Amino acid sequence: MIPQFYVLGSSEPRPESVRTIFADGSADQTYRDGVDLELSHWIPNRTPSEFKANTSTEICMNFVAGNSTEGWDLAINNHLDCDGVLSIFTLVHSEFALKHRETIVQIAEMGDFMGWGDSKAQAVYQALTKFMFGAKAENVDIRKIYEASFELIIRMLETDLSDDLQAQELHALVERSLQLVESGRVKRRVYGERFVHYHLPADVAGGELHRALHIPAFNALLTDAALLLPQVRHKLDPEKVHLVSVEGTIGTYYDLWYPGYMWAETPHAWRAPGFEFSGSTNGHYYGHPPLEEIVAQLQELETADGTWTLARELSPFASIKGRDFPVVLSFLTESALMPDLVASMLANAF
Repeated sequence: MIPQFYVLGSSEPRPESVRTIFADGSADQTYRDGVDLELSHWIPNRTPSEFKANTSTEICMNFVAGNSTEGWDLAINNHLDCDGVLSIFTLVHSEFALKHRETIVQIAEMGDFMGWGDSKAQAVYQALTKFMFGAKAENVDIRKIYEASFELIIRMLETDLSDDLQAQELHALVERSLQLVESGRVKRRVYGERFVHYHLPADVAGGELHRALHIPAFNALLTDAALLLPQVRHKLDPEKVHLVSVEGTIGTYYDLWYPGYMWAETPHAWRAPGFEFSGSTNGHYYGHPPLEEIVAQLQELETADGTWTLARELSPFASIKGRDFPVVLSFLTESALMPDLVASMLANAF
C-alpha cells in the first residue's frame, strides 16, 4: 500500500515524497524521469507496458498485484471521477482492492466508458458518483472528497445490499431498460462481429423522444433520463459500433455510437477505426473513409430536410454539436430513410 495520497487542486499542502506514483490523469511538471511512475490510460501516457489495461484502476491493480510498493510513498491524481478515485483507492488500500478487484474494475468502466457492471457495481457506482459530485458542488476540498469516497467504497463493498432500498430501485431501473431489448420491444439486430443496430419503434419512443434520444454525460448517474441505458447495450454488445434509430412522427432519428472507451488507451479492447490522436490530452481527430463514402451515399438518397453529420474532432466530453461523445454520426432531424436500409449500409463500413 502507498502510505500517502494527494489530489492536485487541494488546498492542503502537498507532501514531500521520495518516489511518487501519478495515477490516472496526467502527471504534472514535478514528474521525475527515472524516479516517479505513471499509471494511467489517458492519452498520452508513460505507463510501463507490463501494467497496461483498459482503465487506470485496473492498471493500478496490475501494479499492486505483482509488485512490492515498498519505496513508493505518495500517490497523486489531478481530477475527480470514479476511475480517478478508484485508482488512488487501489494504491492506498491495495489488499482490500484486490479482494474486490472485479467489482471495482466494473465501477471504473461504468464511469469512464458507460460500461456494464453487475448489481453490486451498479449500486456502488451510483452512490459514489452521487456523493463525489454532490460534495464538489458544495466546494468540499477535493482531497477530503477522496477520503470520504474511500470510506464509502469500503462500507458498501463490505455490506450486503440485497435489502437496500436504493440498490433495489436502481436494479429495477436497469432491468426495465434491459427488458426493452430482451422482450423484443426494442429491436436488436447484429451485423457481423463489430456492428449492431438497436431500433426504438414508435410504440416505445412515442411521446418520449427526449428520453429515447438522450446521451448521458461522462460519469453520469444512472437515471430514467435515458429510455435505453447505454450500459445495457454495452452488456449485450461491448465491443461493437452501435446504430441507434428512433422512430419519430414522420421519420427516423439516427445516432452512430462508437464504444465508450475509444477516448482512452485500451489495449485489451477492440479499437474501432478512424480515431487519430490530436496532440491534445484525450483529444482525437475522426476520419474513416469507408464510413465517409457511405454517409455521402445516404445523403444522396435522403429526401428529408437535414444533413448526415459526421464528427471531425472528439474528446470524452464533446462530439457533434447537439449530441455528445461517443456519437460519431447523426441525422439530427427525422430522416426519410428506412432503418433496415441505413443499418445495412453503415454495417459495411465495419
